[in-house]
Amino acid sequence: MIFRDFDKKIEPPYQDGKWIYPDTIYEQVEQCFLRTQRPIGVKEYKDNKPRLLDPFRKINKHKMQGYFDDDNYKCLDWATDENGVVRAALIYYDISKMSNKKKTITSFTQRKIELSENDSYIFDVACDVGYERWLGFLMERHFSKTVFGTTIAECDMQNKEIREVFESLGFERVDNKVSSFADMYGIWCKQNELLPIEKIEESQECSLQRLIMDVPPLEPLLNQVKELEDEMFANHYSNYNKGNTWSGVVIRGYGGKEDFIIKPSEMTNSWKKENKEKLEWICEDTPLRKRLDEVEKFIDVLDVSEVERVRVLKLSKGEGELQRHTDIQDKEAGINDGQWARLHFPLQTNKKVIFTQWNTDGTETTTRMRLNELWYLDMRKPHTAVNFGEEDRYHLIIDVKADEKLRAWLRRSLVKYPPFKQTDDYEN
Repeated sequence: MIFRDFDKKIEPPYQDGKWIYPDTIYEQVEQCFLRTQRPIGVKEYKDNKPRLLDPFRKINKHKMQGYFDDDNYKCLDWATDENGVVRAALIYYDISKMSNKKKTITSFTQRKIELSENDSYIFDVACDVGYERWLGFLMERHFSKTVFGTTIAECDMQNKEIREVFESLGFERVDNKVSSFADMYGIWCKQNELLPIEKIEESQECSLQRLIMDVPPLEPLLNQVKELEDEMFANHYSNYNKGNTWSGVVIRGYGGKEDFIIKPSEMTNSWKKENKEKLEWICEDTPLRKRLDEVEKFIDVLDVSEVERVRVLKLSKGEGELQRHTDIQDKEAGINDGQWARLHFPLQTNKKVIFTQWNTDGTETTTRMRLNELWYLDMRKPHTAVNFGEEDRYHLIIDVKADEKLRAWLRRSLVKYPPFKQTDDYEN
């Protein structure tokens, strides 16, 4: 095992019609990350599970140009074998080079973890199978060197070998980050006793959870929904709505419009630029609230302080699919006080409607939301849905204001309905 020699200068890239990377280390480090992280490309259906979208990459050859700059606080380290092949690598922050000597890590819950120059921050890691001990030695080179320091490290939670490396080094997962590319990263901490960092609160780890609830009769509302004309169901504007198989009507929503099923603040910057007037819209009832008056029974039974959007969403029969995605761009989503949590009442479903949610601990939960049940969905975390059945799936979806009462409801429901979790690691 040969560590990087920091005294050796890396020859910078140059342009000759395209970028040329003269030093082989650019290719070597990139390939180490690519070999060990979530595969790029569309996967075929497997066990009726949706395809994966391409992942977010924290590193590529273009980004490495900055990582090799002596003045940059983002840096690379690696270990090679006797043939010069990079077998383990990591990206780390040299906080002492940052202008304010501080680094803030924001988790998916909007919690902020503040680091100073006494601390160490390992931004991402990679290693080949069989070289996990090498990665451990490499990480130890970047542990905090002071008694007051804490070391924070991140890893893709679907990489079992990396998780085990972190655990063997005495790290503990304290929170998570979620990318808009539907990747789940663990925030791991090797902390000192003077400045402990608390773990994520239990209810924040709920992902796809059945709730304790006596559900009102479904048929009256379903009959009202089926009396609506098909053209009233508007296509959901999103890049994960495969084949335009996901559509809905709005009972309460932004602009008070029956066919505006999205939330302006969660849309892309390009959309916001083209629809500036919609950013001023508030959430209000649409005319459908009177026509679908049976919905009031479902709102009343929730016993919450406030509801935001109320919609009926349809996933078409046959090959209806929502590809793996997150709603992490909606900063108001969540279960902190004042945020909006999402609840699902299945109105019509079938045995071939499958929902998959990826959890903060690296597992996945694959289940069916059945009739006469109420489910909480943490839409900030990666999730998918498919409908391979012979009838459309209808869900009544209500966003409710979160508070401690809701979080306590989640914790009680966890005890009564423990979620089924299974390991879901990437194949190397």
